Amino acid sequence: MLYLFHGTDITKSSEKARSLVNSLKAKKPDASFAEITGENWHPSVLEEHVGGQGLFSSKYIIFLNRVFENPDAREILISFLPSINESPNIFIILEGKLDAESKRIFEKHAEKMMESGEKRENASNFYGKGNADKKDVNIFALGDALGERNSLKSWSLYRKAVDGGLKAESIIGTLFWQVKSIILASRSKSAAESGMSPFVFTKSKRYALNYSAKELGDLFQKLIVLYHDGHRGLTDLELGTERLLLNLRTGSARK
Repeated sequence: MLYLFHGTDITKSSEKARSLVNSLKAKKPDASFAEITGENWHPSVLEEHVGGQGLFSSKYIIFLNRVFENPDAREILISFLPSINESPNIFIILEGKLDAESKRIFEKHAEKMMESGEKRENASNFYGKGNADKKDVNIFALGDALGERNSLKSWSLYRKAVDGGLKAESIIGTLFWQVKSIILASRSKSAAESGMSPFVFTKSKRYALNYSAKELGDLFQKLIVLYHDGHRGLTDLELGTERLLLNLRTGSARK
């Protein structure tokens, strides 16, 4: 699986790439991690990681950090893209501004691509195989992913929603409602007591098993603070929501 971050705003691209790397490492603590740069780049290193496995794990997470700074890397890396796409390992590529031909080639193989710093409404754009219009975005699936405590799925659905035209402000409303429902279900014995429909209550009750009471309270508070700080201009609402989702941890919490 391949994720590409690129564009003229290398700082923002780097921040988002690092966030994804950290999220994947947290989700897959047993995976081997390797960072390849233009300085330590060599074709044999790429060959090893495309089909290989970690010494103590079944997967690698490979961060290719601006390897195009090595003049010999571009053509070789592009030739490896079909193999990378089929690899069981996860590749995150960070580059600066790419020419049109390189972007076209990457689009054929990348699961997701994000371009930062271009003039498209001065926003970051995530596109690729998973790109969709607003009408195709199921915002409730994002709420379910949060309930499942699946950080990578939450992040992917969030980017799809934002790039489909939804504002971070409206997305936070959905997340707020989901967390509130989970808290209410965790404190109620029945759907009638909670005031929710049986379907929503049952699902929220199940999601409550993935968090401790303190974690739910902290998450609820973070959403409130993020919403208000975003409106006051104290934080980037889109980026702040993304960080919150990437910091989720998959698994069940012990009460």
